[in-house]
Amino acid sequence: MTEFRRLAKDIYAFVQAPLICYSSAGVIIGDRDVIVVDSLTNGAMSRSLLTEIRRVTDKSIRFLINTHSHFDHVYTNHLFPGATVISSHRVREETKANQKAQDKHDALFARLFSDVDLRDGRYTLQDMTFSGSLCFHQGEREVRVLDLGVGHSESDVVVHLPGEKIVFCGDVFMNGMPPLPGEGHVTQTIAHYKAIEGLEAEIYVAGHGDPGTLADVRSQRIQLESQFQHARECYEHGMSYDAALQDFAKDDIPMDFQRLIIWPATGIQRQAARDHRPRQSEPHDRAAGHRHRGQAAPRQKPVKGKGPINCLITEGSIAASMLKGKSPVSERRKRTKRHALSGSTNL
Repeated sequence: MTEFRRLAKDIYAFVQAPLICYSSAGVIIGDRDVIVVDSLTNGAMSRSLLTEIRRVTDKSIRFLINTHSHFDHVYTNHLFPGATVISSHRVREETKANQKAQDKHDALFARLFSDVDLRDGRYTLQDMTFSGSLCFHQGEREVRVLDLGVGHSESDVVVHLPGEKIVFCGDVFMNGMPPLPGEGHVTQTIAHYKAIEGLEAEIYVAGHGDPGTLADVRSQRIQLESQFQHARECYEHGMSYDAALQDFAKDDIPMDFQRLIIWPATGIQRQAARDHRPRQSEPHDRAAGHRHRGQAAPRQKPVKGKGPINCLITEGSIAASMLKGKSPVSERRKRTKRHALSGSTNL
């Protein structure tokens, strides 16, 4: 399913099926030029988008805004050669690092997404960066670009059109898919949902799937809060990964997403106990799912008591560890020890 959907006068969404790698894009046509929100995963998708744009306007594409650095939102930046590509500072830093490891990414994605066509896709650096917010004026129309910070990604950017009451959400909101704090920061992702809810738009263009409503965004936020609470309860009951997985299987969320949520973050408690140091009293935002080269998460001994349980590890963070030749689990243990000793509440 691919659709070039008119949202308002001169504003469109390029919508694909709600699947990983099949992202959405936005098109905002002004008096003199065009702003595009996100490039796509491969050449075929972007050429289809460009064809649709040319069907409704002959104005030049002047700006391309990347909502975050995940490959399915930046991988065809180079197919918009006349556009100035814009992102937050952090997104450009991540894109630069990914570009340097392009060969390794190619090999990794071939394994992870063997059924997805990645031809003509590659990391290309953005031309301009911003911090906080950026505003375009297309005649009477205002286009606000807002960096919400770390959440689904290392830097979640949304594009708000207050006059039309439309928000291009990137992957903060994914319609037809469960919520996914891709960098492992659940509470920040929940805060991002609340932030875009506060914009009180009528149309929320999802990073994947159909555009939704304020009610759809709120529903996803409540779902993520419920998952977070469920994971916390599993931890507080001292459940192992396998036991928690069985408990989560009662929910109606696909199991592949559940696996990313559940791995209990007991490392800080165990390390603090071994070192005879006080354990931290506040929850953190990095620890509860594990997939590495198709292996199941390591079994954990039940550890009762309050502590950290707030996070997911997704393909993005696992891929980063794999590209560096490191195990996500061993890297987490190192961070766990450092943070247990320092008393920090964020991994």
